[in-house]
Amino acid sequence: MYFITLSIGLGLLLWGMKELRQGLQSFAGHHFRRFLLWMTATPFRGFWTGGISTALLQSSTALTVMAVSFVDAELLPFENALALILGSNIGTTLTTQLLAFPLESVTPYLLILGALGFLFIPNRIRYLFLSVFGLSLLFFALTMLQAGMAPLADKPFIRQFLQQLGDNHLKGVLAGTLLSALLHSSSATTGIVMVLTENGRITLPTALAFIFGANIGTCFTAVFAALASSRAAQRVALFHVLLNLFGVLLFLPFLSPMAEGLKLMGGSLSRQVANAHTLFNILSSLLAFPLLAKSAQLLKRLLP
Repeated sequence: MYFITLSIGLGLLLWGMKELRQGLQSFAGHHFRRFLLWMTATPFRGFWTGGISTALLQSSTALTVMAVSFVDAELLPFENALALILGSNIGTTLTTQLLAFPLESVTPYLLILGALGFLFIPNRIRYLFLSVFGLSLLFFALTMLQAGMAPLADKPFIRQFLQQLGDNHLKGVLAGTLLSALLHSSSATTGIVMVLTENGRITLPTALAFIFGANIGTCFTAVFAALASSRAAQRVALFHVLLNLFGVLLFLPFLSPMAEGLKLMGGSLSRQVANAHTLFNILSSLLAFPLLAKSAQLLKRLLP
């Protein structure tokens, strides 16, 4: 029975992400693409545009694939696309911060509001209601996942696997990478990790290892999209992978102190996991920003 609950919860989580993204993309329309091209004229402008655009689209993967296609069509220089990706890593943290709020009691009302608004409002505003519907699905999905994971996590082989992850952070990174690659979303993976942490199934350091891996796994969609593209587009996809590998290698040695720092910041365990996802992406992007010019030169050598 809990497998059915878990499957429904996971399906709702992915559906909610899809509807949230589709609603915001449809609301923005073609004006968003023109705005994106205009706002990437300089690396600094591209950095902030990437953050804001991903917060609106609710998907760093969508923006990265879009950047790859723009570079492939020679609408955007690949150097400018690198700054866009740095910003997108920050913008994607908005979803997990929203998921950390305890909104279970109002979720049914938001679902009804979003569905009715999308069905009966005729103009483009209806797509904002579709986004509300998608966000509500995310909250409802987390409740379903919590109900499904509780008995599953008590199984001896699952408990043993999670305990092994607690002892080996590299395994946690690998598990997070694979899960995020399968779900095509670091935000969805982080939502699952939030549930596991809140239920006491994994420790906060293990949750951080999962999140580090999730940021690597979310790159695979853009990598596949770039395989049949131009060399410049492939460099953009490779940069996305290297950026997140850089962040993991940088923060993995300090995983336990980082977990202690998050505890001192306070909040629920879900909020601490969401804060870890936010801090990892913000610090990785800010530290990589001064290295953009050298990164572009390195990518040209790696993929001549």
